[in-house]
Amino acid sequence: MKTEWLRNTIKDFEPYFVAPIAEKHVINANENYFNVLSIPAVKQELIKALDTFKPQIYPKPMADGLRETLADYIGARPENIICGNGGDEMISYLLGTFMNPGDTLLVHSPTFDMYELGAETLGASTIKVRDLAGYRRDKEGLLDAVKKYQPKMTVICNPNNPTGDLLPASFIEEVLKAADNLVFVDEAYMEFAQKESVVSLITKYPNLVVLRTLSKAFGLAGMRCGYLVADEEIINAIGKIKAPYNLNSFTQLFAPIVLKHRDEILKVRDDIVKERNRLFDELVKIPGLTVYPSCTNFLLVQVENKHEEIFKALKAKDILVKIYRNSAELPEAYRISVTTKDVDDTLLEVFRKELS
Repeated sequence: MKTEWLRNTIKDFEPYFVAPIAEKHVINANENYFNVLSIPAVKQELIKALDTFKPQIYPKPMADGLRETLADYIGARPENIICGNGGDEMISYLLGTFMNPGDTLLVHSPTFDMYELGAETLGASTIKVRDLAGYRRDKEGLLDAVKKYQPKMTVICNPNNPTGDLLPASFIEEVLKAADNLVFVDEAYMEFAQKESVVSLITKYPNLVVLRTLSKAFGLAGMRCGYLVADEEIINAIGKIKAPYNLNSFTQLFAPIVLKHRDEILKVRDDIVKERNRLFDELVKIPGLTVYPSCTNFLLVQVENKHEEIFKALKAKDILVKIYRNSAELPEAYRISVTTKDVDDTLLEVFRKELS
């Protein structure tokens, strides 16, 4: 293929890479270990719903029924919600609606790669405000950067991936007051934080856009169901570039059933939070390892040496973690998804042995 056929902004673009997986215990993507179909009532309701399911018919373009269920869950109006194939598609739609070549995206760093990658493909540039020591966000630096640059879009991942750090809603409101343009808050892990969401602020700040997902706490990563919450005018603007039938009929059928049983599903979330705290308490005891407090379903850890050796030792135990190679922002780091006690105990065994 001739490289001149490519759009200029992606000629040198390195896509987000997902390596092939062979391990039994995959704890590198922050997935929920719990299968919601193991809840009898969920499975029975789905089987009953399948009696009226018509896969030959196109799905509802705006996922009307799902929007109503989500609105009830988060305390918003259906008109303030747009749904899609996971958070990644929602990020792509948001950036594609508002970012022009030459525009500026402001992010804290380190954070989720997809914001910068998405902006890069559109010809926008990214300004980064580096975290303080211990991967705590530089709140003063972020506010100063918003006021100085007035970027087209400011992105706050809250709680942050991959550090697990949580910013209070009061600070995000300060950013909203300081920003002349859009403020995008990614709350993919907010159910694990169990703190105040900023969704309630969309009626007060028309420049606020919030991302939520059913991939994490609700265990629907394979169903691909993410959604944006914002002022109705912003939702309508994003609808201009949304594919007509972007969210498949089966997800539109199944996701409301899962949300209906959220009390039972979120009990598993509570178990994951307890296990995360136990794993943290055990990891901090291991010499040569630094683990950071987290409000999510994962932990960020760094080792003083044996970075690759530990990764290989975990693979030998059939465990795959997220490893950061050659990263100036996350040197010698792993991101570990919290799962069951058995898997976590095996992980602890490897760290203790390799770092002893």
